Amino acid sequence: MTPSGMVGAPQEGKGQIVFFRPSKFVGGAVGFIVREGQTELGKLRNGNYFVLAVEPGTHQYTVHSEAKDVLTLEVEAGETYYVQGTISMGVFAGHPNLSPSDQAAFDAISRKLKPSKPLD
Repeated sequence: MTPSGMVGAPQEGKGQIVFFRPSKFVGGAVGFIVREGQTELGKLRNGNYFVLAVEPGTHQYTVHSEAKDVLTLEVEAGETYYVQGTISMGVFAGHPNLSPSDQAAFDAISRKLKPSKPLD
């Protein structure tokens, strides 16, 4: 568990993924939606995070604007995974990226993060 208690243990028989985005000036106004297939899972805005409980197995998460990024994770029951979202600037819009991360990176900025609002 993180020092601030923001992330608990995964649900019984499931894994969990913590998607987070550090607060940065570049691309700060750009938010993006994390999807698996056609399902919208959560929105990552500057300085936000959300926790997703998932079934064990292979999952593919996508984000896109004028460019698309795909991250594939092999999730095991009882494990917590961390994924950092970032924005790099493109020609016309920000390019969202998803990268594997770890608890130490999340913990280092967790006190500055706010939970993402649920999707409507």
